[in-house]
Amino acid sequence: MWMSYIQPSVTVMTDDLLRMESIVKTFPGVIANDHVDLTVRRGEIHGLLGENGAGKSTLMKVLYGLYAPDEGTIRFDGEPLRLDRPQDAIDAGIGMVHQHFKLIPRLSVTENIVLGSREPAAPFRQENLGDGPLATLRSSGPVQAVASRFSLGLDRPKRRISDLADQYGFDIDVSAPVRELDVGQRQRVEILKALYRDVDLLILDEPTAVLTPVEAERLFETLERLVDDGLSVILITHKLKEVKSVTDRVTVLREGEDIGTVETATVDRSELARMMVGRDVLFEIDKPDTTVGEPVLEATGVSAIDDRGVDKLSSVDVRVDAGEIVGIAGVSGNGQKQLAETVAGVRDPTAGTIEISGQELADAPPEEFVAQGVSFVPEDRHEHGCAGDLSVMHNAVMKDFRDEQFGDSVLFDYGSVGDFASELVDDFDVRGVSDVTANCAKDLSGGNLQKLILARELARDPELLVANQPTRGIDVGAIEFVRERLLEQRNRGTGVLLFSEDLDELFDLSDRLLVIYEGEIVLRTTPEETTREQVSVEMNGGGDAQVAVADADPADAATRRAADGGRSEQ
Repeated sequence: MWMSYIQPSVTVMTDDLLRMESIVKTFPGVIANDHVDLTVRRGEIHGLLGENGAGKSTLMKVLYGLYAPDEGTIRFDGEPLRLDRPQDAIDAGIGMVHQHFKLIPRLSVTENIVLGSREPAAPFRQENLGDGPLATLRSSGPVQAVASRFSLGLDRPKRRISDLADQYGFDIDVSAPVRELDVGQRQRVEILKALYRDVDLLILDEPTAVLTPVEAERLFETLERLVDDGLSVILITHKLKEVKSVTDRVTVLREGEDIGTVETATVDRSELARMMVGRDVLFEIDKPDTTVGEPVLEATGVSAIDDRGVDKLSSVDVRVDAGEIVGIAGVSGNGQKQLAETVAGVRDPTAGTIEISGQELADAPPEEFVAQGVSFVPEDRHEHGCAGDLSVMHNAVMKDFRDEQFGDSVLFDYGSVGDFASELVDDFDVRGVSDVTANCAKDLSGGNLQKLILARELARDPELLVANQPTRGIDVGAIEFVRERLLEQRNRGTGVLLFSEDLDELFDLSDRLLVIYEGEIVLRTTPEETTREQVSVEMNGGGDAQVAVADADPADAATRRAADGGRSEQ
């Protein structure tokens, strides 16, 4: 209990708004926080940096009252703080925006924000009662008690929320249902929810994990305005560029331990990376030349709709040869998701053909794509990449459980499956797994779950790997690991179709580049023949690039590429 380790003391007034001292939090078999210290000053943006699974989110959940620490003390605004639940943190002036938003889609923005802090219904507010009998009843309590129980009374909070949105430049209709908002707008609703409760400290847990670069820039501008108005912000992240661009100081955690706190301006990315992972990290990876082979993917005239029936792809042609990485660049929402799912066999095209190693599969079920050697790393690892409630072992073999190495057609050899899963965990450095049969996929951190999914897909030695945002939301060490594995697979002869919103990643890894805009391929090029500026312009629909005409003879990939400089495409 908290009372066993909070020491009574007098209030101490300093520039420190928050002091967390020697925080310890353990789970069965795991020390998530090992005597961690964290100090946040008034009016600063403080970065909390570390690899996936380093203990960042756990520490903040302790601060927000979601977890009770095993040891340690917390002082807020100079006074000891006891937190038994999130409401205690909110009452103290601490707000938190979680990585996975806590919103109800069918309710409006205003309704989501005021949930948990009811306002009196308009007819029963004191200012609307005058001196009549209702005013007397109100003062005695029963009418107001009934009204406040059964009505949210949204007029006044709606005006206040609109004012807050205008003050911080949030372009949000506060009457709109949350389900109609894009992901960036939903995040701003979460921030508004905290501001509505007049917090002094705002915690943001991996806030850019689901944002486009443009949305991330808008978020950082908002944070600067919040700090100018007197708030303090804790930014939980593993992205070094974000830390360098927006924070004043940064505390680094590694494997649950506090490595230290530094002034951001005094360190560079390499030093921060070394603090995070305990070694030097390569930001640029050598990409050796390889010999490409026959096409493993030939998609011609592919069109597709999204889940709402809206056209998202319009007669797209894509070819990937064995032993090459073809990068797809585009701003989120321009058809990348539908293209990835269509060529991976999990979304039916409305038109066009899809050949995998010469086999036409456009109308085939997903298992036919799997049998033909297609592996898929989806954009959303939690919803589409794993079965969260199943064990790490089951997730490791879910595409190949019928393989004879795991038993015959009747009996499942759990021993062989467990050994196989353990080997993948070790080979891909999937942390947080003490028992592959007991630990569930949903209990892994984002980066470690991504490595498990990648391990499963690459262990199949696929003909074609469709990788949609494979490094989104993972730390710098895991990014280095994933990129190296993609290049290794390419060097082994796999064709890789890589979707990414990170232009540096696309330029570093891709042999050829395609730009998609509003469901159409608007540029075909190579990293050597273009610039990031040109690709960025095309991504936003501002270019006039000409798409090269496909060669008549698709058989000789090497000859074709030499003849047209890598631009032609089937």
